Amino acid sequence: MASIEKRGKTYGYRVRYKDTDGIWREKSKSGFRTKKLAEAAAAEVEHDKRSGADLSDVTLLAYYDRWLATFKAGKHSQITEARYATIRKALAEYFGSDQPLKEITRTTWQTFINAYAAGTVTPRNAKQPKPRSHDTVSKLNGYIKAMCEDAIADRILTANFAARVVNPGTAAKASDLKFLELDEFSALLVYCREHAKLSSMYLYCIAAAILTGCRASELIALQWADVDLGARIIHVTKSWDYVYGTGFKPTKTPSGVRDIDIPDELVAMLQKLHSEQTAANLRTGYRDELDMVFRNNRHQVPSDYALNHGLKRVEDKLGFPSPVTFHGLRHTHVSYLLAKGVDIAYISRRLGHSDITITLRVYQHLLKAHEQEQAQAAVKALSAL
Repeated sequence: MASIEKRGKTYGYRVRYKDTDGIWREKSKSGFRTKKLAEAAAAEVEHDKRSGADLSDVTLLAYYDRWLATFKAGKHSQITEARYATIRKALAEYFGSDQPLKEITRTTWQTFINAYAAGTVTPRNAKQPKPRSHDTVSKLNGYIKAMCEDAIADRILTANFAARVVNPGTAAKASDLKFLELDEFSALLVYCREHAKLSSMYLYCIAAAILTGCRASELIALQWADVDLGARIIHVTKSWDYVYGTGFKPTKTPSGVRDIDIPDELVAMLQKLHSEQTAANLRTGYRDELDMVFRNNRHQVPSDYALNHGLKRVEDKLGFPSPVTFHGLRHTHVSYLLAKGVDIAYISRRLGHSDITITLRVYQHLLKAHEQEQAQAAVKALSAL
């Protein structure tokens, strides 16, 4: 039973319990204005004790660190794991180092989320805090929500304070996908075919991006063993970490592992590239242990910056009024296939999307225009009856 004590003008409770190691411990709290408030709080502790809950006052930061070490560390990409430290910094700044985990309520957490979304927690510029996006706030809350589920399983929490949070983060800016028009598509491809060489590897990459729809990280990770020129197929099995430079890493999602059929034009360009590499390696005595497809004459694979910078130079030279980024070549690939009537389900698999709904959502603007063309074709067909 809990003992209630009057301490000056306020009341407090004291509850004795055995921890998971069978050692007797004591939990107490004071500062209640009335005896009834102290008794109600003590009753909650007694209830938790009977249900087998962990009564220790583990702090938010201590449990977060323990949770990361147990369930997350070393299991995800470097980009993802770098986010853990950013989240911890925000928690430490707002809650401090001694905030008991089980004393955080939904209201307390929502107040933190509001401040985090407003940018007043760990701001880059304290004088002019910049609001955070809905996606950034969602990621932080998602991690803590998952942590709370494990804390419930550990009988430290009885409810998930991060559930049903209102996300006040700023919405992403609505913007149409940028892609090249058909004449620009053709002009860029012709330029790459005529000028691509070992010392201008980005031109080979541009052509490959247009004709496969691959992400830059997927192209850079290609090894010659992944390319079957006879069958006209590229096997995408991994991607390249050009952010941290750690080398190979898994594809963005499991569905990113896929086979992509390639046209004769790309087959011819890759054959030319392979011949150039072989000749250069014989002259210099260099041996590429990884046998990378897009290894240049300086024995490097292109960086994300090099690809975008090189593409911008070519677009300026060709006089494109609305240049795209390297990722825009992926959108161009989709735009062209849709214009040629290729089925959206096949396009989705070709892109490596895990679900066709992702493709439909990302390319809804392109699909709307395509749908109007299909509607006109349908009406024309029906009129011929």
